[in-house]
Amino acid sequence: MNPEISRDGCVEPAEIEDLRTAVGWDSCAGTYATILQRHFTYYTVRAEDRRLIGYMSILSDGIADAFLLDLMVHPDFTEQQIGSRLVKRGIQDMKDAGVRCVQVTFHENLREFYARCGFYIFGGGVIDFDTMEWDAKD
Repeated sequence: MNPEISRDGCVEPAEIEDLRTAVGWDSCAGTYATILQRHFTYYTVRAEDRRLIGYMSILSDGIADAFLLDLMVHPDFTEQQIGSRLVKRGIQDMKDAGVRCVQVTFHENLREFYARCGFYIFGGGVIDFDTMEWDAKD
């Protein structure tokens, strides 16, 4: 099976929340109705039974920068290259749209995955207000 990737196809926020839970993330309940409206584009992958098994969104200004967000593949389907196909499709679509730079933030354990997808890997940082303490020091 090589499930099809759909761009901006019909998806319910609850389906994305369920997929987040399946991959071991918090569901972010109630946020995806707004996220789907604000992101530049998103991609979905469905199993033969129409269950959502893959998702990724892109936040972009449509000109200079794009950011890959929320790449998720249901654990039952991780051996089918869905994640790398989603990333490569998103990158190609951004290139075709004339976007100059595609970026992604990831945990260290995904370094090799994103390198195989063509990303140049270098240092960065993140502040996650949900999971980290932050104090603005002068």
